[in-house]
Amino acid sequence: MSPRTVTSLKMCFLNLGGLMNKEGNKTDDPLFLNKIDKYDLAFFAETHIGYESNIHRIGPFNCYNVCRPKTRANNRFFGGLAVLVKKNIKPYVKILKNTCTDIMWIKLEKDFFGFQKDLYMCVVYNPPSMSSYTQGLDRDITECLEQETAKYMKMGNVLLCGDFNARIANSPDYILNDDQSYLPLFDNYPIDKQILKRQSSDTTIDSRGKSLLDLCILNQLRILNGRVLGDVFGKYTCYTPNGSSVVDYVMVSESILDQILYFYVHNFMPTISDCHCILEWEMSSKFTVDDNDCNINMFDKSPNFIWSDESPTNFQTALLLPDIQTQIDTFNKSIIKESQSSVDEAAAELSHIFLSAATNSLKRNKLRNKKIKTKKWFDGDLYHLRNKLISYGKIYSKFPYDPLVRGHYYKLNKQYSKLRKFKYKEYKKSLVEQLQNLHDDNPKSYWKLINDLKK
Repeated sequence: MSPRTVTSLKMCFLNLGGLMNKEGNKTDDPLFLNKIDKYDLAFFAETHIGYESNIHRIGPFNCYNVCRPKTRANNRFFGGLAVLVKKNIKPYVKILKNTCTDIMWIKLEKDFFGFQKDLYMCVVYNPPSMSSYTQGLDRDITECLEQETAKYMKMGNVLLCGDFNARIANSPDYILNDDQSYLPLFDNYPIDKQILKRQSSDTTIDSRGKSLLDLCILNQLRILNGRVLGDVFGKYTCYTPNGSSVVDYVMVSESILDQILYFYVHNFMPTISDCHCILEWEMSSKFTVDDNDCNINMFDKSPNFIWSDESPTNFQTALLLPDIQTQIDTFNKSIIKESQSSVDEAAAELSHIFLSAATNSLKRNKLRNKKIKTKKWFDGDLYHLRNKLISYGKIYSKFPYDPLVRGHYYKLNKQYSKLRKFKYKEYKKSLVEQLQNLHDDNPKSYWKLINDLKK
């Protein structure tokens, strides 16, 4: 396939609340993979995995992780960041060395993506200020982020995304009425543009939020939430039993704000994350990719015609049909220019003539849909309850402060979690019971069950 020109980059951020657990694994969950497949870059927080998990591929993406060590208290992984990069742009995305396990930087090369400057992108997870992890840190994550942002701002443009656990309401992220006309400032003082004021569904501002606003003002970063087409009202990004809030943000250098085509906060999906929504945005760019390197879900394009002894005669007869003859005459009279597009159009038109004749004269095999592999214990009851939970999650996203809606949602969520754990335990129990009878009678089935228990 020939190279094609791409005019934008699609990206997303999500706090996963865990990439895998004993009941499920998002890396092979069709619902999760279909949700992220359309993006070129995906940024995740709270993966809750270690380096020994050896996750280097997720669907069509190359996966790069930054992991925390296990906690001593309960021997579990918390935190963790991941950047997913599509194969066709991987050579032009550089993973930078990180100095903190809660901050991860990458670099997009300007020459390939058609930017004026290199773009330094960062995914952040700033845990709650009162958590034991935050209290035990030697270095404040916000201070670390400020220093690294200032460093990369000197080298190019910056984009930050992540769960900052900060609430900023609709407070300005730039200096209002900024002017240097009557102040003794340096000639190179960068004046803040008086851009559209942000809106937000969250009316609370906290100390962490004030620090985040200071970071934006100091480095001329502008927050997309509540400002860009697709989220002009500042939709909630986090839903918990205690209430809803905006704590997940995307912010970019002021100079590239006009390159953001849209920003969108998805409806809350409880099967994708524990309490966070996907943030999606698209950025204008211009680069060329080879579709041979793209990991695209391709359907079988074969027409599946059955060829028999009578097929040549039937096909030639079909070519003499009046409507086919009309198409052939039109094709013969058309002018084919010496250009790639003109040749492609002519080839497509000729293929259409052949397919039309074949459809009128030949039999075809029926196409069968490929079945998606699912967990053996994930039965119809779980599917029904999961779909019901996802549907009600959309209603909860629209009415987060309605006590009846919120109460019913968390009741459904509890039922789903309880049933999922029950089905998983029953499945494991049935395997163990089968093992007791297969060790001597059927060794092959015995070891197959052993492998199933390890999954």
